Amino acid sequence: MRNTRRGAARYGLGRVSIWRRDPETPPAGVRADPAALDRLAGRFEEGLAAGFTLGAQLAVFRSGRRVLDAGGGLARERTAVPVAPDTLFVTFSATKGLAALAMLMLYERRSFHYDEPVAKYWPGFASRVPEKAAVTIRHVMSHRGGFPLGPAWLTPRHYGDRDALRRAMEEVPLAFVPGEKNAYHPLNFGHVLNELIERIDGRDCGRFLREEVFEPLGLRDLYLGLPDDAALERRVAWCYNDLDVVPTGTQAPRRSPAERERRLRERFGDTPELAHGFNRPETHRAVLPAAGAIGSARDLGRVYAALALGGELDGVRLVTRHGLECVATPTNRPGDVDGTIGEPVRWGTGFHLGAFGRGSSLRSFGHRGTGGQIGFADPDRELAFAFLCNGERDSRFEEWREELQSLAFDACPPA
Repeated sequence: MRNTRRGAARYGLGRVSIWRRDPETPPAGVRADPAALDRLAGRFEEGLAAGFTLGAQLAVFRSGRRVLDAGGGLARERTAVPVAPDTLFVTFSATKGLAALAMLMLYERRSFHYDEPVAKYWPGFASRVPEKAAVTIRHVMSHRGGFPLGPAWLTPRHYGDRDALRRAMEEVPLAFVPGEKNAYHPLNFGHVLNELIERIDGRDCGRFLREEVFEPLGLRDLYLGLPDDAALERRVAWCYNDLDVVPTGTQAPRRSPAERERRLRERFGDTPELAHGFNRPETHRAVLPAAGAIGSARDLGRVYAALALGGELDGVRLVTRHGLECVATPTNRPGDVDGTIGEPVRWGTGFHLGAFGRGSSLRSFGHRGTGGQIGFADPDRELAFAFLCNGERDSRFEEWREELQSLAFDACPPA
């Protein structure tokens, strides 16, 4: 593993430490361009040194082999903990791609059909709001269910309480007719899928993924529901992304910096990072299929490496190529503006489609997460890409990350 120190970073970081691990196989052996990968790694280092984010990891796979694995910066700013190869990041909504994979696996086992109503497996889902009997599993997975936000009382302190999550999804009202339009369901997507997976399979989404995906692929640094292990918890990078809107849809109170600092000192003492709900150990242990996966870019990338090859990697068959093509088929029209995000988004069945950088097409699928996380696959190039960090810290962040994604496409021409 090579280490470099590049450039003076902003935000008081001093000089940023960067590491780059050796590839699994020589890039040229899997038709990846070594010079283009070097440009990608160099631009990654430049962005960290410029302070676009505090710390990050980046992994690129071509034809199932890891050809780039790099990281650097700080995992925890106040205590100056560096990002290491075994640092774990909260993936936020990049988790949804993993949940969509779990659902596809169950669908291909004929455990359910996407066009069946949620209430067939969960009668209580429509007991308080009878109109929700029309909500299908496909509606939920394509963000057309009609209940994108709320209820307002469902805050992070309830995330580990399955009874509370179940009650919240049963009582949340419809904001629009199911199927009428797409409007991103930031957390409700995962609360419903977790309940469905447990009712259909007998295991929650976290256990299902562990036993059916992570362990078969040999992944040791990817979790949905972090074990109660102090050593693992210490490896989790703190999140610094600003959640202006609480995921339930309620507006976060606006306070002056001085007032915010005073409240943090009063409530969290010498660990102000715990003000962020996704920095709390109890949230890390919760199974939140919409936002709660925790892992390394290397392991998230390996999942997408299997999907980029049609669902099989190193003899482990997760899903079929045909199944992936089905869930990567658009469920909405070009130019449709998402009712929650306020921008055009192409949705598949649980995945974002296209728009992953210069060179991507609607055959590229994956999921982004708040704060800058992303994982995706491009089957035409047998390319998988994962980028995890602890939050955007510069207005140029998104432009930088998209440039990284485009450079990955440059490095991996169509197979």
